[in-house]
Amino acid sequence: MIFIMSEWAILDYVELTGRNQIREWLDGLPPKDQAKIDERLRAMEQLDKWSEKWASKYRGTDEIYEFRITGNKVQYRPLGTYYGIRQYVILAGAIEKDNKIPKRNIETAEQRLNNIRSCTGDVIPHQFEGEGNLEEIAE
Repeated sequence: MIFIMSEWAILDYVELTGRNQIREWLDGLPPKDQAKIDERLRAMEQLDKWSEKWASKYRGTDEIYEFRITGNKVQYRPLGTYYGIRQYVILAGAIEKDNKIPKRNIETAEQRLNNIRSCTGDVIPHQFEGEGNLEEIAE
């Protein structure tokens, strides 16, 4: 068996109940687009540095960054932030329209970051399609 060490850990925001709204958002997307997003995230885990073409700070925010992933005529923008050393937490899913991300998605990402800091939210390793919750698998 071969193990590949990742440069980065991609994390999902979860509620204290364990509900993973990031996975829920992804599961609501067309299967080909879900696969494209997961493929990009897997590639990003292996890179030392991310291209600004793939990830950049969202204008008008202090700590929210967007991943730029194009699906089938849709501009997906998972929103998140750098978290600890070589970790990135996805806080909210968004779709860009007319070169803008809806304000409610930015506010959700900022609120979830505050939840993590105040211990009313948590993070887990990103759940790629078909992986399920690692805690559920262990039971």
